[in-house]
Amino acid sequence: MIAMKFIKLLVILIFTTPIFSEKINLDQIIAIAGDGIIMESQFLEAKETYLKNFKEANVDRPLPPEKFLDEQILENLIIQELQIQKAFKAGVRISDQELNESMSLLAANNKLSLVDFKKEIESQGESYEKLREEVKKEMIIARVQRGMVGPKVFISDQELNNFINSADGQNLLVIEYKFDQILLKNKDDADEILVRLKDGENFDTLKNNKDESKRVEEVLSWKRISNIPSLFTSVINEMQLGEFRGPIKSGAGFHIIYLKDKRGETVKIEDQVLSRHILVQTSEVRSDSQAEKLIREIKEKLNQGESFEILARLYSDDPGSKLDGGSLGWSSTDNYAPAFKKALDNSEMNNITEPFKSAFGWHIAEVLDKRKEDVSINLQRNKAYRILFERKFQEQLESTLQEMRSDSFVEIKKRS
Repeated sequence: MIAMKFIKLLVILIFTTPIFSEKINLDQIIAIAGDGIIMESQFLEAKETYLKNFKEANVDRPLPPEKFLDEQILENLIIQELQIQKAFKAGVRISDQELNESMSLLAANNKLSLVDFKKEIESQGESYEKLREEVKKEMIIARVQRGMVGPKVFISDQELNNFINSADGQNLLVIEYKFDQILLKNKDDADEILVRLKDGENFDTLKNNKDESKRVEEVLSWKRISNIPSLFTSVINEMQLGEFRGPIKSGAGFHIIYLKDKRGETVKIEDQVLSRHILVQTSEVRSDSQAEKLIREIKEKLNQGESFEILARLYSDDPGSKLDGGSLGWSSTDNYAPAFKKALDNSEMNNITEPFKSAFGWHIAEVLDKRKEDVSINLQRNKAYRILFERKFQEQLESTLQEMRSDSFVEIKKRS
């Protein structure tokens, strides 16, 4: 009886299938790319996403012709598939931690916690897990692209300097300057003023007494390089805060430029100290208490007037400074270990610290001088390099992807 019911059900399915098959939209392969395939469903989903994004962007232009749009979407899917295959062969992987960090960053950019971001995505009828997979795929592709294109991008020092000194570079680096000048008709007078400034005389006083520009006193304003006379731009680009430059000749006479201040994302004025130290470390033959005893004995020798440099060469276990008499040169204390930084920050100039311990061993140290140093140039060069790299990267990426496309097996199927 059961067998007869099964046969009847099978007959019903067989004879009713043709009726329903006309309504079923079967998926099909529309392209072969390397070792992979592109399905019709992938294409339709990609097209739907493009149209949705185009509409949301409110772009004030018509959609491309549908045939052209379809070709471009399919081509993008092919190139994407080839990159994913290349990633797989190269062993590119994105860890869960990396993906979670990217999702957290995405949530933060939307000013949401990760939990609220997930709820927001799902409230819009979208799948959070699908979004995670898309982000993961984008991360994999980005890593493959860096590997393929990065080694082909070269930026010379000259190219970097030219960009930093250009109006385009200065506007992108967003640096603003506040500078003043003294104008003198005679070069000898200008040379004399420059010497007096370097000897420590006050700029404003000399300007009030010697400036021959006859200009009405004006409040100095912040200026970008594009708003500074071209005569001064290359000079000001290279100046450090508080520096004088000149004489610079113009039709009006000889100018002495004084950079009073500058500001911007890539501007950093760093507090630095000139210091020296003696380090005594523990070892297999020297216990911690023995190291402490020795550093205190060295401190006592210094108190009795013995030379810091000589004692550093004799006793210090720091190979980097030992031969220089313990000198560490100029540096921000932020670059040192916490205990060492604390000792220097709390030390008066030219006073040797009491012995103190860091992760490296026992020290005595001395601050010889302090200064504020303009270290903006390193920040500017780093940002300028990133800007130039991204420009060249995008230029090179297109040709690299096309090379990969032409070197791969691709077959586009006729769509039914």
